[in-house]
Amino acid sequence: MIKSHVHIIKMGGTIEFIDPAYDAINKKLMKLDTSIEGYLNHVIQPHFDFSIESITAKDSRDIDQADREKLAKAIRETSHNNIVITHGTFTMRETAQFLEQQSLGDKRIILTGSMIPITGFTTSDAGFNLGFVVASFPSIEPGVYLSMNGGIFHSSEIEKNAELFRFE
Repeated sequence: MIKSHVHIIKMGGTIEFIDPAYDAINKKLMKLDTSIEGYLNHVIQPHFDFSIESITAKDSRDIDQADREKLAKAIRETSHNNIVITHGTFTMRETAQFLEQQSLGDKRIILTGSMIPITGFTTSDAGFNLGFVVASFPSIEPGVYLSMNGGIFHSSEIEKNAELFRFE
């Protein structure tokens, strides 16, 4: 078996319950481990190696230029070529557009997130989105992509449809 390596860079967002509306509920009532590390290590036990780095833990509406610059720097500095960026869905497209304008080398970069947190919610799209991204690396060229709802997109061809809870 050939093992691949995926470097995950976390920016926050609903995928890990980073949303002011959810955060208070989780801390007081549910106390869920909504971390990607916990999900991969304890639920999935994947057949790929991974490393995780956190840039920020914000609702994506609060991500600013300084956060995006830190993200680009982290991408440039990592030795890994398959990079997943977990990000809130509200401004994921803007971050992808920012990254497309950076010189990031021959890296395959896919931003993903979810409408429902990764752990504790049986109807969550998070696990599917994360798994789809990891499986997509062999089929994409170096560049910046977004992936939601089983699709791989360039930032110019996708919009969040908040009424249908999907990207189109």
